[in-house]
Amino acid sequence: MSFSIIRSLKISMTIVGTTIGAGFASGREIWEFFSSYGESSQVGIVISMVILWLAGMILMLISWKKQTSRYSELLAYLMGPFFAKLIDGLILLSLLTTTMVMMAGSGATFEQWFGPSGFFAGCLVMAVAVLIVLLFDVEGLLSINVVLIPVLMAILIYVCFQFLESVDPLSDSVKRGANQPIWPTAIAYTAFNIISLLAVLSTMGKQIKHTGEVWFAGITSTLCLGGLAYIYNNSLLRIEHLISQYEIPLFALVEHISPIWIAVISSVLWLAIYTTAVSSMHGLVFRLSAYMPLPRVVIGFICMIILLPLSQIGFAKLVEVLYPIFGVINLSILASILLYPFIQPTPMGRHYKL
Repeated sequence: MSFSIIRSLKISMTIVGTTIGAGFASGREIWEFFSSYGESSQVGIVISMVILWLAGMILMLISWKKQTSRYSELLAYLMGPFFAKLIDGLILLSLLTTTMVMMAGSGATFEQWFGPSGFFAGCLVMAVAVLIVLLFDVEGLLSINVVLIPVLMAILIYVCFQFLESVDPLSDSVKRGANQPIWPTAIAYTAFNIISLLAVLSTMGKQIKHTGEVWFAGITSTLCLGGLAYIYNNSLLRIEHLISQYEIPLFALVEHISPIWIAVISSVLWLAIYTTAVSSMHGLVFRLSAYMPLPRVVIGFICMIILLPLSQIGFAKLVEVLYPIFGVINLSILASILLYPFIQPTPMGRHYKL
């Protein structure tokens, strides 16, 4: 098969869309993982992007060469059947939890726009929008990201540049930052995103047709993410004194622009929530299809019927218990991915149901 730049671009935008969730788009992730470390934050971004590029390349190459269609298959190649089966269920729970939280996030956004009655409507709109993408299988995921992600990135870059033009250079006090090493948080940020990337890239085996597409998608996605994170970080470093006043740091960057930008930013955050929900549900449905002999959109519909009422309740306790566990799993998966080229892969056991 010949190299296709369109196909490569779709895959690269899907990687970006999977990584840019509401946390990234709002600026909260960038602040917590990088900007709060001061001048060393830019080094942290570089370290994180290099690790993310390596992990993404390895995942895509395995998925392409082994023609995987779900994350459990890829996990078995990375860890062997025993450990893959052990972690499989926890990843499934992680994807379910992420989808629920994104639906609740959509409800909260609609509640901000339309009042208390908008919460359920927001959850329902998110569920329907995700199901529409599932109708078109993998191609639906690729196509929605190649359309939405450039728009989302363009708006965020415009906001950051407009803000940077309106403020003074960094002061010395801000430049000094925190006296802590940056590399642990750079690794933590990459690990934080690894389950979603694993779930999505494991389904790309049959979409990739040429080695060049892997390289193009890997490099392009890393440059897009790294460039956006770099610009965003520069902006956040200049509002260090305002961060405590804003739950969403992005709103601090648009204060000096027209009030209409508040509505634009709210829409951007909803799009970021949407792309995360699509990626999580995509990985979830492809995994469940091994157990449920139904069309994937039907599996997605069943999941949404179950998750919709659950999204109406609070998830503080659930997140408090599960997220530390997910953090350990993320680090173990990231380590397995990065070590894969240097160890003899363990063949998949016959007893492990894929």
